Amino acid sequence: MSGPPSLEGFGAPAQVVAAIDRLREELAGAAGANLAGLILYGGLARGRYRPGRSDVNLVVLLHDATAASLAPLAPPLQAAWRAVRVQPMVLTPAEVRRAADAFPTKFLDIKEHHIVLAGDDPFVGLEVARAAVQVRVEQELRNLALRLRRRYLATAGEPAELMPILLDAARPLALALAALLRLAGRAVPEEDRSATIFREAAEAFDLDGEALAALAALRRDETPALGPGDLYGRVLESAVRAAEVAGRMEESP
Repeated sequence: MSGPPSLEGFGAPAQVVAAIDRLREELAGAAGANLAGLILYGGLARGRYRPGRSDVNLVVLLHDATAASLAPLAPPLQAAWRAVRVQPMVLTPAEVRRAADAFPTKFLDIKEHHIVLAGDDPFVGLEVARAAVQVRVEQELRNLALRLRRRYLATAGEPAELMPILLDAARPLALALAALLRLAGRAVPEEDRSATIFREAAEAFDLDGEALAALAALRRDETPALGPGDLYGRVLESAVRAAEVAGRMEESP
């Protein structure tokens, strides 16, 4: 096998590149002809890898994904998790299209931002039904709102505990809003930065732009302009508002 694409250009540290290269060779040896492809996605594929915080998301494409076929892949994948937090998603080529129907927003994001390390690219030409995206976006936004409410109650609104919860919610919210922009026929920012998506979505759907900008600042490890309680409540309201927008889209002919 030839070496993988240059990942340094995507902001991956040398040790991460070395670990991915090693894993790629080990999986090729362990799976043999059963390995159909290896595809990176997520933050690294977008050029936003953060050492110590980001996972390395990897599609492992196998012709046969039975337990017997998975067994020899467990040791190298476990070692890669310990080394650089590799999170594998194992699929067969035949499963990709149905999985995309079940998880449309996730697979659209992978389609737009992925790096083929070996073998086939199952995301070329992948089409996802608009109706499936509409339903899933509303589900994701409503689930996010429900989680934010539940976790607020669990923390009793303690300011020190609210910011980590918001940080966890920032990326899922950005992905859902990016999908909502696509559904509305709006251009999704090429750079796919949360701050840009938040700004465009706030304008398009009358969301709380100040709160979303503060959430983007939090994600950049900056001090947000709003206090924890105020920011939390306003982000929650924006998630609810966006879910209502998605629901109306689904009801539209």
